[in-house]
Amino acid sequence: MNLLTVDPSKLSQEEKIELVKESDGFLIDILEGLEVGGYLDLEGCTSLTHLPKGLKVGGDLNLYGCIALTHLPKGLRVGGYLYLWRCTSLTHLPKGLEVGGSLDLQKCTSLTHLPKGLKVGGNLYLWKCTSLTGLPDDLDVKGEIYLPKHLKGK
Repeated sequence: MNLLTVDPSKLSQEEKIELVKESDGFLIDILEGLEVGGYLDLEGCTSLTHLPKGLKVGGDLNLYGCIALTHLPKGLRVGGYLYLWRCTSLTHLPKGLEVGGSLDLQKCTSLTHLPKGLKVGGNLYLWKCTSLTGLPDDLDVKGEIYLPKHLKGK
């Protein structure tokens, strides 16, 4: 696909997602308002700094290794698992984030806190989140919580 001659309004949902992957995340805003019924895989988009407003994913959202990603948008909904493993620039999550499956934040070394109102339908993985200072009082996790070493026993 020639990125210079593409009209995003004429692309299918799948073609838009492929274009975002080919651009290494630079063209993420063409997905604004996107609703994906199943799995959305943006793994390894190392230039991806943010996600578009209004993004809703009915299944899993894979952002593994998106090392430039700093935050997630308000209103993001993920029906399945949310993989943020090795998103080393991620500093915070939106208030009231709801994840239907597990939330994997392993090695998110810039994440300092979790938001109020965070709801996780599965497990919460926080291993090697070395900057995390604690957990919110209203944290709602249906599965297990896997804490980083420095928070165990607190």
